[in-house]
Amino acid sequence: MSETDSRRYFQEIARHFLARRGAPFFLSARDLALVAAWDEAGIPLPVVLEGIERAFENYRKSGPKKEKVLSLSFCERQVRRAFERFRERSVGGTRASGEKPERRAKVRSEAEKFLECVAPEAAFLKGIYLDALRELNDPDVPAEVLERLDDAAEERLWMSASASEREAAKSELRTAAETLPEADLERAAMRRVVKRLREKYRIPYLSFYYY
Repeated sequence: MSETDSRRYFQEIARHFLARRGAPFFLSARDLALVAAWDEAGIPLPVVLEGIERAFENYRKSGPKKEKVLSLSFCERQVRRAFERFRERSVGGTRASGEKPERRAKVRSEAEKFLECVAPEAAFLKGIYLDALRELNDPDVPAEVLERLDDAAEERLWMSASASEREAAKSELRTAAETLPEADLERAAMRRVVKRLREKYRIPYLSFYYY
């Protein structure tokens, strides 16, 4: 996503959410971090707006309200559901995730392909992907196990990134959301750099969520 597109992504989400919330305030630091996470997850802008719309529509239909909507996190579940529907439509109406055995088989296939032709620059991840294949021998392997391995891979990718790559990502995010606190900026920059490295070296995800 270009710098202009990223700025528009933040601005449109903020405008839509604040309009539905009915309060002319700015997004909080936590809200901005959530938008950055959606951006890095590749959730298209129309899908985010659809999720926000559904969240408020459900809220309107739920009867008398005791609490006001204060945070964008109120919409997170509907945004994720909208993204799942979007992915289903993208593969011709079938579920992208499928049943757990299918997802496990897909993760195994992608991990094996990665190990067969791993780029030298990403060879330090071999151990994690071999661990994943061993875990996948268990037909009931908990999703959390693979998520932890994915987290470990991303942490190593972030540590392998150059200082210039990290600073470039932070600079892009500062332009898109100037008020993002340093701690949230670091996490958002990590997601952005890791995503780029995954694409560059064709590093598959291990978490069932992505299949």
